[in-house]
Amino acid sequence: MKKPLLLDGAMGTELQKRGVGIPLTIWTADANIDHPDIVIDIHKDYIKAGANIITTNTFRTTSWTYKKTGLTISRSNERAKNSLYKAVECAHNASVGLVKVAGSISSIDDCYQPEKFPGRSFAEDIYGQTLDWVIDAGVDILLFETMGSLTEIDVALSLANKYEIPIWLSIIMKNEIQILDGTHLNQIIHLAKKYAVDCLLTNCNEIEKTLLSIESIVPMWDKKWGVFPNLGIVDYGNEYFEIIDKTNFSIKMKNIFKKKPDVVGGCCGSSPEHIKILSNILKEENHCEIENKSF
Repeated sequence: MKKPLLLDGAMGTELQKRGVGIPLTIWTADANIDHPDIVIDIHKDYIKAGANIITTNTFRTTSWTYKKTGLTISRSNERAKNSLYKAVECAHNASVGLVKVAGSISSIDDCYQPEKFPGRSFAEDIYGQTLDWVIDAGVDILLFETMGSLTEIDVALSLANKYEIPIWLSIIMKNEIQILDGTHLNQIIHLAKKYAVDCLLTNCNEIEKTLLSIESIVPMWDKKWGVFPNLGIVDYGNEYFEIIDKTNFSIKMKNIFKKKPDVVGGCCGSSPEHIKILSNILKEENHCEIENKSF
């Protein structure tokens, strides 16, 4: 069995559990500034659970997001940059060089509503600015996650392509053959190949839809691939906070491991405990493989 790399899990719900507020507009961005010790502890817990890669808490650290809170453009830029650099610093303080750090960048507006994409011009400005910051702050991988708009993906990848750093693209699915804005997977695969994406993933879909999408992606994609599904009983939306139990999680994720992914982790609703479950599954599989070879 090919042993995949383990990605970490959710940051937002972990911050909530530890008493940190995560208002919808900026989500977890202010935690980097106000509670860096807690952000570091969460990263460390994921590493202890078995994560080989941790993602920076930069999901919403953009000037676009901070501008939506009513701040001036100048103040939004300042606050977003401060939060992003603090986030990368937190990740490195936790990793101490033992695991890889992926710089998380997501859709500019609402991940679940691709129709809110502000347009190519705004996107070029925001992604350009954010990429400059995250590269300067120092990460090992660029991870575009929860991407559900064709045009937005095109802008993000075209700007990222100038940097000499691995690019990972993680998409959110409407169904097994379309991303959230209705674009067919073959168009996304075309872009991923055009811009030399190193690893293609899906995230923030419930596990059954994730499994279905794997069946569509793998035949069209000959490079590294992976998944980090949400743990919701239903798909994306506020309802995902009602999560599946750990037994079902283990059973469903074993089915994903059978597909031989290169990267596996967790999205909304996941915790260090869930990453530990994934780590244990891999240890069990490896043990069985060694035993079988001994006969």
